[in-house]
Amino acid sequence: MKTLKDNFLMQLQTISKLNMMTYLTPFLYGEDALLLRLFLKEVTTPKSIAQVLNITKGRVTAMLNSLKKKRYITTKPSSEDGRSYEIELTIHGRTYIEQKTNFVDNYFNELFKFIGYNDAEKLVDILENIVEKVNQFEVKNHG
Repeated sequence: MKTLKDNFLMQLQTISKLNMMTYLTPFLYGEDALLLRLFLKEVTTPKSIAQVLNITKGRVTAMLNSLKKKRYITTKPSSEDGRSYEIELTIHGRTYIEQKTNFVDNYFNELFKFIGYNDAEKLVDILENIVEKVNQFEVKNHG
């Protein structure tokens, strides 16, 4: 079992060093993750951002202030809750995140062509299966 665990951890480390992760990691954490969620219309308020990104309200505020300074977002009072506000991408912010997502799309299109569609499909199926089982394990044992 130790060898299997060591090999698994080694593969995760190898994956983490691939250029692919350099392109994907910003979409998981930080400002680009927030911009992507706005672009996909998954979040619109500070509260929803904190929940979706699993960060504190203070961190949300800091990110929003930074993104406002960069002119990537605007805020307006919420029509539903006068104590809150809604966040929207500016044209500048939309262009920025579209360029990043287009680059990633192109990267994966080329990668999947190189790997071959059947192998890429098998990889995704295996990952979906394993991620589902890991989620079940975590709910059962750490939920």
